[in-house]
Amino acid sequence: MTDPNSGHKQGYGNIYTPHAGSMIIQVQREGGLANRTIVLSPTRVRLLRFVLSRTGMVIGTVLGLIFIFFGIQAARVPLLTRRLATMELDAKRIDTLQATLGQLQKRYEQVQTMLGASPAQRNLATGAPAAAVLPPPLGNDTATMTLPTRYPLDAKGFVTRGVGSGQEYGATHPGLDIAVAEGTEVRAAGGGLVVEVSETPEYGKMVRLAHPQGYETRYGHLSEIRVRQGDRLSLGTVLGLSGNTGRSTAPHLHFEVRKNNAAVDPMTLIQQPRQ
Repeated sequence: MTDPNSGHKQGYGNIYTPHAGSMIIQVQREGGLANRTIVLSPTRVRLLRFVLSRTGMVIGTVLGLIFIFFGIQAARVPLLTRRLATMELDAKRIDTLQATLGQLQKRYEQVQTMLGASPAQRNLATGAPAAAVLPPPLGNDTATMTLPTRYPLDAKGFVTRGVGSGQEYGATHPGLDIAVAEGTEVRAAGGGLVVEVSETPEYGKMVRLAHPQGYETRYGHLSEIRVRQGDRLSLGTVLGLSGNTGRSTAPHLHFEVRKNNAAVDPMTLIQQPRQ
């Protein structure tokens, strides 16, 4: 058979259905040079009819869409893998950062301790000073009045300035500056009467006790005061906590002893050795 438009020879095919539902498709080129016969069994014929039916087309379309969906998901696997690797790297960086922050926190606490701010007195979550739970103000009408012969701290501390050194209060320095961590308990150096509880620019929060024979003691730069004016304190009673209030460059206790309003060296009276 010749195409009248192109002049080329074309093949032709015969399709017919034999008995028992089979189908034979015969394809033969013109001139008998080559031919091919395709025989479809009844099962294949039924399958072909089903595929070409409306139901078959719908199912085929659904299967095609499913194939495309999973193909897209498979194409995303490399991208997801890279993102997972990035997240794992970020997690490692976060762990490293947390470890670094932990080390910095320890160093910060060490520096705070060196400067006198006890980590135990700070809120670990915010870094702010923890609220102190203070007992009721102390008062004892039967307390014995004694000379200031006790060191005012249980901790040894470090004396950074003595009596007569420097010009801190407009005159010769009148007492001892003892560097201790903020929040250290300060005790009465002798049995006495609380004659002043105040806060001044120089002493900060301060307690003043009167003792026999014209002696008095002063405890300055406190962070907390635990007594009231008029209380009678026994020797060694905790009257407050050391701090950094008033004219102070670092946490410490300013301990001062006066006789008839003249400053004396506390160490000439203290009989109890420092711990």
